[in-house]
Amino acid sequence: MDDESKSTKAKELIEKAISGEVEIFVPFIVVAEIVWVLEKIYRVSKEEISEIIESLINTPGMNVELSGVVRSALGFYRGKNIKFADAVISSWTLNIGADELITFDETDFKKVDNLKVKIL
Repeated sequence: MDDESKSTKAKELIEKAISGEVEIFVPFIVVAEIVWVLEKIYRVSKEEISEIIESLINTPGMNVELSGVVRSALGFYRGKNIKFADAVISSWTLNIGADELITFDETDFKKVDNLKVKIL
């Protein structure tokens, strides 16, 4: 069950960020946690989750860590229908200029264009 007082405090803080009163740094791991909670607890669709995270990234006063990697990962997550964690790993791998990923499980990774996958 949601805690209304916490929700209100969060909304107030976001409003302060939008108005320029504060800047909020959102660590990447928080984005991953948001995705997990929306998927597993609230059963939100990948499309809607992607819209929510894009909205977070685009909110004035919100500084989302690794926002470029997150945006790219959202494309893989939604467009290639892969798990968010695997989408992030794929995006991060390509973002650093690597083109090969070594893994035990190729299931999601083989769906990503321009990413070579080596199975251990």
